[in-house]
Amino acid sequence: MVASGNQKQLVQIETHPSTHDRMVNGAMVRCYRTQWWLWMYAAFLLLIILAENPLVTAGFAGSKLVVRQRIARVFVSCQCQPEDDDDATSTSTGTLHANPRRREILTILGVGATTLVISTAPSGAIENVSQTMKIQGGGVMKQVTDPDTYSALLYTPPSSSSSSSNEPKKKLPLLVVLHGAGKNDEDIWTELANPRGEHAGLIPSLLASGRAPPELADNFMVVAPYSFGKTSFYEEPRGKLLQFIDWICSQEAQDMDVDRDRIFLFGFSDGATLGVELLTTLRFAGAVVAAYGFTGTLPQLAVERLQTVPIWVFHSADDVIFPVTCSDRLVASLKGSNIQNNVRFTRFDHDQEGFTGSVQGHSTGITASRTPEIYKWMLSLPPKQ
Repeated sequence: MVASGNQKQLVQIETHPSTHDRMVNGAMVRCYRTQWWLWMYAAFLLLIILAENPLVTAGFAGSKLVVRQRIARVFVSCQCQPEDDDDATSTSTGTLHANPRRREILTILGVGATTLVISTAPSGAIENVSQTMKIQGGGVMKQVTDPDTYSALLYTPPSSSSSSSNEPKKKLPLLVVLHGAGKNDEDIWTELANPRGEHAGLIPSLLASGRAPPELADNFMVVAPYSFGKTSFYEEPRGKLLQFIDWICSQEAQDMDVDRDRIFLFGFSDGATLGVELLTTLRFAGAVVAAYGFTGTLPQLAVERLQTVPIWVFHSADDVIFPVTCSDRLVASLKGSNIQNNVRFTRFDHDQEGFTGSVQGHSTGITASRTPEIYKWMLSLPPKQ
């Protein structure tokens, strides 16, 4: 189990968010049209390689997923440039992307190189490589799967391997990231790690692209489960996520020691709404919730359970998907009963990422993800009692 002692049964809030996200989170990230001939070239290259690839003739379905995962990581590496790049341009998300034409060429060349590697690598090597990515700065991201619950991206910081072989492995705080609603019908690398994926701008894509604040990248183990085939985690049994967290903390899932008294939660949109329910189990040392979407008032039992849980809430007053009154009501309930007075509320007057139209204001998950102060705050909190 994740924790003992004060661990409680979850208090489920019998209602739904004010509405499911009427958007694909990836739409919150600017994109550019690609020249048609570049895409034709990429498709031609890919078809030639696949047609002659013995892996495809042996089992096309398996290699197709590998190709998609590899190409997703090519996009991650090719679309993000250093901040001092003269060809870089700043987008409304605050993330720098390479000049569009330059990025297109790099991406197409990367796809070609990737498919060539796939065509000559043995099947076992492909399986291993497709599950792991080395991150700029020394961290590692890999795909892990609990067959009974979820697949996830698991990030380990460079500090996790700094100890000598004779010393016990360093115990790390674990940050569980719950994404918001979306189609969720592509592979996990494409949707969570790709800076232009469905859940772009959140913690996993920041880590994968080397853009995460060092307060996060150097100090936390991060796990981001993926609700594949579901609109969001809100459609799943709550116990399924708790079971997944138990699994990720087990030695069977990974060879790193998780500090089970310092497990934190980060939730955006539907992930934030569900996350507050999960906090009532008292398994977590603290949480950041952005764009919380429950329109009602918390049950009294939930309020009592959350009295000692540190929570930092983010919301924008112009959120057109989940109104800011959802977070206003949540914070009022928590501050009225929180005996340790450790509830914070960052309430923006307007969208910090410049989103407009049908997604206006619904970007606080991105804003919070790249805010160094939230990670400093988590590290300053005492272990869960």
